[in-house]
Amino acid sequence: MTSGAQHLLTGLRDAGIEFLFTNPGTTEIYFVAALGREAAPRPILTLSEAVAAGAADGFARMTGKPAAILVHLGPGLANAIASLHNAKRAHSPVVVIVGDHSPAVAIQDPPLASDIEALAKTFSKAVLHATRDQHPRHTAALAGYLALEDVPGIVTLIVPSDISWSDFGPVSPLAKPPSPTATLPPSTLARAKGALDSTAGTTVIVGGNLLTSDPNETLWRLMSRANLRTWANTFPARIDRGGTRPPIHRLPYLPEMAMAVLEDTRHIIVIGASPPVPFFAYPHLPDRLIPAGCDVLTVTSSPLEARRSAEALIAEWVPPPESDKNPPSGKEPSPGDLAEPLNTTNFASTVAALLPPEAIVVDESNTLGVGLEEATLTGPAHTWLPALTGGAIGHGLGLAIGAALAAPDRQVLAFVADGSSLYSPQAIWTHAAEQLKIITVILVNRGYGILRFELDRLGPEAPSQAAERLLSFDNPPIHHAQLAGAFAVPATTVRTAVGFNEALTQALQSGGPYLIVAEFPT
Repeated sequence: MTSGAQHLLTGLRDAGIEFLFTNPGTTEIYFVAALGREAAPRPILTLSEAVAAGAADGFARMTGKPAAILVHLGPGLANAIASLHNAKRAHSPVVVIVGDHSPAVAIQDPPLASDIEALAKTFSKAVLHATRDQHPRHTAALAGYLALEDVPGIVTLIVPSDISWSDFGPVSPLAKPPSPTATLPPSTLARAKGALDSTAGTTVIVGGNLLTSDPNETLWRLMSRANLRTWANTFPARIDRGGTRPPIHRLPYLPEMAMAVLEDTRHIIVIGASPPVPFFAYPHLPDRLIPAGCDVLTVTSSPLEARRSAEALIAEWVPPPESDKNPPSGKEPSPGDLAEPLNTTNFASTVAALLPPEAIVVDESNTLGVGLEEATLTGPAHTWLPALTGGAIGHGLGLAIGAALAAPDRQVLAFVADGSSLYSPQAIWTHAAEQLKIITVILVNRGYGILRFELDRLGPEAPSQAAERLLSFDNPPIHHAQLAGAFAVPATTVRTAVGFNEALTQALQSGGPYLIVAEFPT
């Protein structure tokens, strides 16, 4: 006989899950014991549930495979929800295992009791319960299969502790259900034909594996059509870019800018992405980015079907003009004027000049990293992981863990704003514990720059001292390098362009883990 916890781990392995990120508690102690007896999934300790969720998201985005996290009851799950919200918006296949009380204790309303299912439904495509009616090996495998089914997403599995400690007999693996083959309905093809052939202004919003194919002939063909404008969503899950890959841009974050680029659009075709929507409402702006009367057609919302759907459209309606398919042109990136104090321009140009081939860039730089995307567009081939797929800050440091474990031979560069970094600094410990190839750059402006920007947009009136106090954390100052040192990661602080150039060069030579504190003048 074998414990339910061991069978659950075997089921996860059956579903192809290689890593289990965890900050366990007492109800999960049976998993901890079982992990010592099982070769896979490999357990990775994080010191925060939010970091575990971010790491699982990063691994899933880089591999397309499901990852798992293990958390303690409702409060542990609550600690992870912001990162799971981002993972949901990234369509990352993640299995969230939540340890629960045994039924005999649960009916007594113990202190840690909560409505786990209600919490899980906010981000899960499915919520499963481990019971004695189904073998735990099959329950865990089903969770992994469901995470990848149709539109990938998060599946939560709630496991009472008595299921984990009880013994179960052997059982054969649960067969993986066949993947259905999606076909585009003739009506969708007909509507798409009209939009693709229109000269009245057509915008194509692309996402999913249409942004990660390499070589990416399909995306090139869409972008080469003179009558089409092609964009990615503001925060897609992943973009493979640089080198000879298509120079796809993301829709601007600011609603005024997004409305400007969509102003003349009469048709929007969505392929593996979502229709453009504003992040927030403003009293002086419309509630919609899409112009009135614009026709919106979602060809597919599945990131896994994006490339195939686009190929079907192109094969029938869009013959590629071969002469227009050229790599992006631009001058060789250079670090610019290193004699100046650190600013957004020389910071971005230095990153572009030193970016290693096939690097993975985790971007949670927010306001100070405004120039990074454009500066690196003509750089070497690399992968871009926007942290804020769901807008919840504090995701980048954990996201980098999963990316580094998914591609251990590639250099990970995590650009994280100082405010965002303080949501989950515990991730830096896992960078050190696993000796991951991560260089973290903390961009310091000693406050919440995006909120300062939004406050300034309210009008000409100067912010009050009380308002400014809510957006600043420079008194007392935060010593990020000392914080990294406490987690055993070497760190240095720079305030000039030449200092940043030297620090990043040194960090790249070491590979990481390493942390650079880039302090910008205020």
